[in-house]
Amino acid sequence: MPRGIPKNRSNGVVITKTEAVKRALVELGQDAKPLELQKHIKTQFGIHMEPQHISNYKSGFKSAGKSALIRKPASRRAPAAAGGGISLEDIRAVKQVVEKIGADKVRQLAEVLG
Repeated sequence: MPRGIPKNRSNGVVITKTEAVKRALVELGQDAKPLELQKHIKTQFGIHMEPQHISNYKSGFKSAGKSALIRKPASRRAPAAAGGGISLEDIRAVKQVVEKIGADKVRQLAEVLG
């Protein structure tokens, strides 16, 4: 029976094989070979993966585009109020746009879109 916290846990959260490959690619670069990635994943996260498995993940990331590696966690948006109301999240989004481009530009944009 293993003692202590396994290396593939970070603050009590298990790191998946997908996440381990993503992190290794970020650290070693997209051109890293599966054997290099295998060693890195084993030493950093304590996860054993076959080189072919790593290669499959790399191919999947390539086909999904670069955004697959750097993905922000999904935000939990409050649902819009019934009847087409405006949520607090919608107001925050408009405020960010106003801060970015200015209130006059937002008014002009609203006139064009309205």
